[in-house]
Amino acid sequence: MALFLPYETMLARRYLRSRRDERFVSLVGWSSAIGIAIGVMTLIVVLSVMNGAAVEIRDKILGFSSHIDVQGPGDRVQAWPQWLTRIRAMPGVERAAPYVQSQVLLSYGSMARGALLKGVQADQEKDLARHLIEGRFLNGNGAFEIVIGKDLARKMGLRLGSRIQLMSPAAGVGPAGAVPRMRVFDVVGIFDSGFYEYDVGWVLTNIAAVQRLNRMGEAVTGIEVFVDERDRAPVIAARIREQLPVGSWVMDWQHRHQSFFRALKTERLAMGVILSLIVLVAVFNMVSSLVMVVMERRKEIAVLKTIGVTHASVMRVFMLMGGLLSGFGTLIGTLLGLLLAWKLDVLLMWIEHLTGIRFLSSDVYFIDHIPSVIEPGYVLMVVLASLVMGLAATFYPAWRAASVPPADALRYE
Repeated sequence: MALFLPYETMLARRYLRSRRDERFVSLVGWSSAIGIAIGVMTLIVVLSVMNGAAVEIRDKILGFSSHIDVQGPGDRVQAWPQWLTRIRAMPGVERAAPYVQSQVLLSYGSMARGALLKGVQADQEKDLARHLIEGRFLNGNGAFEIVIGKDLARKMGLRLGSRIQLMSPAAGVGPAGAVPRMRVFDVVGIFDSGFYEYDVGWVLTNIAAVQRLNRMGEAVTGIEVFVDERDRAPVIAARIREQLPVGSWVMDWQHRHQSFFRALKTERLAMGVILSLIVLVAVFNMVSSLVMVVMERRKEIAVLKTIGVTHASVMRVFMLMGGLLSGFGTLIGTLLGLLLAWKLDVLLMWIEHLTGIRFLSSDVYFIDHIPSVIEPGYVLMVVLASLVMGLAATFYPAWRAASVPPADALRYE
């Protein structure tokens, strides 16, 4: 047996079409469908943007930092060659390399800024080299040369070939007592990570140059590990921890940034709940419109029940009306939401070019554009939630219609 009989479908479609004296009722009904469409569209776009932001920030972070960071109990690791051999032999490890890291003060002319100086093995940092926009990457021979971020270069007026003085807080002993160590470095490259915090605060150089600047000998700060599947980093980090001496410090990227990504997840959930209220308001609007239809059609409902139409059949007519309204709104909202989320970045660039207003500044936000990644699971969840709320809203008007007593409705006819 069909879910809806032919005459029930015909009546539902007829009641949705307005007569001259019922245009207001019809307008209220279709405005509720438009409200559902707006709510669904907004939910899809916002969830896509927030999902895209999380993916973009994660990729930016992992593009300039390791999947797993290994350090010793102190600020230096002396026996790092043995540690490196063990780590590279582990399954799932793609590559591993030592690094040296320290805070420095950069001085160029009248400008001075603090930055994080990171010494790396140039032949092991192919990912970093891909971000170069000017010049070349480090040659790996231990020369005193640096690669800086584009925002740091802009703020300090640096360009390729500039000679900049780096001052390390690692104190040396001079005639006047303890003095910081200083060395002049040549700028050989400028990178653009797409992540403002890195572009303005990181300086890359050869690992041997930092060791010589701080007089560390062969010691390193730690070992950075890259795995073949970054989502398995916590598992591999646990295995590394078991293989290293007691007191070693092993941290994977998920634990290192867990507060940040948890905040993004919580924000996405909160925005979803808040914006779903748009759909809820539209659903309540649909309830009122269906109740008004019931009041306008009392006589017709009474006639239908007089000729033998059952209570269940009357309920199905009005449930079908609500289903058509919510289904139409959900369909239009889904299509518009997917289209807008797909072309959102292009649309906002066009608006920025037209108005001259910058929506996202890299000086303020982590990223300088609005990414959008459509997640099918979230889209399906929004569609199902909209349809369920729409169908649930039809029960009261349908029950109200089925409860119309024929004798009372036709008494004065």
